[in-house]
Amino acid sequence: MAKDFNPKSFVNVHDFKNFDEAIDYIRYLHAHQNAYLDMLYENPLNTLDGKAGFYQDLSFEKILDFFKNILENDTIYHCNDAHYSALHRDLNEPLVSVDDLRRDHDDLRRDHDDLRVNYDDLRRDHERLLSKATPLLELSQNTSFKIYRKAYQKFLPLLRAIRRWVKK
Repeated sequence: MAKDFNPKSFVNVHDFKNFDEAIDYIRYLHAHQNAYLDMLYENPLNTLDGKAGFYQDLSFEKILDFFKNILENDTIYHCNDAHYSALHRDLNEPLVSVDDLRRDHDDLRRDHDDLRVNYDDLRRDHERLLSKATPLLELSQNTSFKIYRKAYQKFLPLLRAIRRWVKK
């Protein structure tokens, strides 16, 4: 991990004696915004020959296999039973179960489908309103044009008289 990632850009819990020290350091970062920002602005990857990159050649297939392995397990655990800290009982509980992820995914899919149906309905309503409004808009434009033309024709003799009067 330290070969690939810059240790100044993240908190590695293995650098501390126990979880309590790691939590204290995280609290320090939370309380001191400049220290936190310095960590955020660090390049997350170490540099090799002047370029940021991974120590090992990580192909897309390797990364995909890694995530497949995680997702195909029934439960993801954050901590094992060999370590003890104040957070042991909380962290030893499974954070995420695959069933929960599937249920959330199904809910999101259902919400997406509902939004798609609503979008299609709105689009159809918009097209229907536009088809009904187009003749009204054309009529309105024609009527406005006729009114302006008639007003111009009525005031044309007056405008000519004013122009003659201004020229004199």
